[in-house]
Amino acid sequence: MKKRICFVLILCISLFVFSPVHAQQRKSVAVVLSGGGAKGVAHIGALKVIEEAGIPIDYIVGTSMGSIIGGLYSIGYTPHQLDSMVNHQNWPLLLSDRISWEDQTMTERQNSETYVLSVPLKKNLKANVFGGVIKGQNLANLFSELTVGYHDSINFNKLPIPFACVSENIVNGDEVVFHNGVLATAMRASMAIPGVFTPVRLGDKILVDGGMKNNFPTNIARAMGADVIIGVDVQNDLRTADELNNLSEIFNQIINLTGQTRYEENIKLATVYIKVDVKGYSAASFNIPALDTLVNRGEEAAREQWTALQKLKKEIGLPENYVAPRHGPFSSLWASKDIFVKEITFDGIEDSDKKWIMHRCHLKENSKMRMEQLYEALTTLRGSQAYSNVSYKLTDTPQGYQLHFILEEKYERNLNLGIRFDSEEIASLLLNVRSRLDTRVPSWVSVTGRLGKRYLARVEYTLAPMQMRNFNFAYQFEYNDINIYDHGRRSYNTTYKYHSGEFGFSDVWFRNLRFGAGLNFEFFKYKDFLYNTDGQRLEVKPQHFFSYFAQLHYNTYNKGYFPSKGTEFKAAYSLYTDNMAQYNDHAPFSALSGSWASVVPVTRRFSIIPSIYGRVLIGKDIAYPLQNAIGGEVYGLYIPQQLPFAGVTNMELMNNSIMIASVKLRQRMGSIHYLTLTGNYGLTDSHFFEILKGKQLFGISAGYGMDSIFGPLEITFGYSNQTDKGSCYVNLGYYF
Repeated sequence: MKKRICFVLILCISLFVFSPVHAQQRKSVAVVLSGGGAKGVAHIGALKVIEEAGIPIDYIVGTSMGSIIGGLYSIGYTPHQLDSMVNHQNWPLLLSDRISWEDQTMTERQNSETYVLSVPLKKNLKANVFGGVIKGQNLANLFSELTVGYHDSINFNKLPIPFACVSENIVNGDEVVFHNGVLATAMRASMAIPGVFTPVRLGDKILVDGGMKNNFPTNIARAMGADVIIGVDVQNDLRTADELNNLSEIFNQIINLTGQTRYEENIKLATVYIKVDVKGYSAASFNIPALDTLVNRGEEAAREQWTALQKLKKEIGLPENYVAPRHGPFSSLWASKDIFVKEITFDGIEDSDKKWIMHRCHLKENSKMRMEQLYEALTTLRGSQAYSNVSYKLTDTPQGYQLHFILEEKYERNLNLGIRFDSEEIASLLLNVRSRLDTRVPSWVSVTGRLGKRYLARVEYTLAPMQMRNFNFAYQFEYNDINIYDHGRRSYNTTYKYHSGEFGFSDVWFRNLRFGAGLNFEFFKYKDFLYNTDGQRLEVKPQHFFSYFAQLHYNTYNKGYFPSKGTEFKAAYSLYTDNMAQYNDHAPFSALSGSWASVVPVTRRFSIIPSIYGRVLIGKDIAYPLQNAIGGEVYGLYIPQQLPFAGVTNMELMNNSIMIASVKLRQRMGSIHYLTLTGNYGLTDSHFFEILKGKQLFGISAGYGMDSIFGPLEITFGYSNQTDKGSCYVNLGYYF
């Protein structure tokens, strides 16, 4: 027996002594990625080269953007996947708190394409003190989506590659190192640049960008057990006095100086130090050409260290021909299977609201679910009027997953500002204050004022017993000063006061379809009719109308102005009376309008946009204030019933029936510049059934447009047989 034991011991010792070095005691390798904002995408190029060199990665540690690249790489994303992800992001939307057009309700879409600025009027002073310019919800949502499968609170040492990232607790200045938790939250906390992104609150901690404390955390990699460290550094060198000439450079210098001593010490811990040339770029260089260049520079910097990387293989105990096991690619948890959702819960909502939300979002408990269903529910909730932020948690239980939605109510009060300049009105300003009321049934009050050539004041009360289903009560006053043209020549000017009271109901179906109906009271009081020629007389007495209306609006555009895909359809019917039953002691008259347009993408940059629209007045003694009109580039430029027509910039009155067909050819230049060629053909007549024999209208226009942060900038040149002369129109800002 003793002989057998001795034999086994000798055999084990022999196997240990004579086995390959890399199989028994290979040194562990860590990759450390520094912070740097947009410059951090250079890490992708560096990781590509490290993989090519055949070096295995046992740990990965990052700060700020380094934590995002490192965190995603640790769960299986390849450099190719990361590069593709960077190039396919909508960075202006991602680095904002805006909700994409497709995810918004009809009302929210209208507001987003009306106001250039929205300021929350918060009661909570704590939110103001610790807030940032960007709340970062879009980033947080992206991180949650990218880390599906690692959504629970987990130990980061159990990831495919053990991971850690750095943040700072501004309550006491302590460094916070994430070795566990929710991966998406850790990455979001590590890149929360103070004053730019809202800090992340975890318990009694308020966490900001780790670059403030430790921007090159090689010491953490060493503490995790790494024998050798490959460090990739995208931090700018300290600026000279001549280079500190703007606020951004001064701010970055302050951040770099804060952790400069530790930064210099941590560089010494790197076995292979890869310093990326980021000259000419900043932390805010989030545009595709810059990002592509930075990825290439990261690769170039790593290739300059190719000899050192090959030497490192020998140092860690690997042969020259060693090939590291393939890393990734990352595959979503739900890419190939459904998951069983046992329970669905929501933060702070009534049971009745839960039932309605479940129905509207097509959610079911005790059923299988795919990722697409969850994304659709998130988009519906994020686009609603009720919540400013929507996120979720998935918890795996023996009975199935628990899906918990975190819903943050919108601020109680908001101040909204719209501003516009054009060649006709010169300048106009729109101010709006919207406040949520403390009532059992959700309700809001909105006050709007318009300043310019035309004045407006509107007070609106909205009652929402169910989300996206509203009852509206509104009063509106306008003072209008309008020029009326006849064949391109100003015929007369009129000024009048307008009062309206409205009760309406609206319901949003499937986020893209809204139905509305109601009762409207209108009162017109004309003051002056000033003519350019003698002999013209038009006497319009004060008039009032009661109208019953119904509206339908369908919209799948991906943006309001300059859409690249989607379809829009509108239809409206109004029945006008003067006593709620008749008009001038006989049958009421009606107005029927409709429009259809669709964007047909021919190439990635070129689109054809056909459209058909018109308005028909039916009945006797059609009232003057409700006559059809054409002119301008958008619907309702000066009066609600005004239809756009190429080559006509001012308002021209038309007959009772008008139908228009339009074709637009649009070419995108760069990312925000557009060239548009428009052709219009129209028919108008006093009787709809004789419209084919009516007057023919032709119009053509060519223009340049820019999708600016202040709204569309448009310069349009046109010609129409209605005016028989050329026209030019300039506009900057959203139409209102």
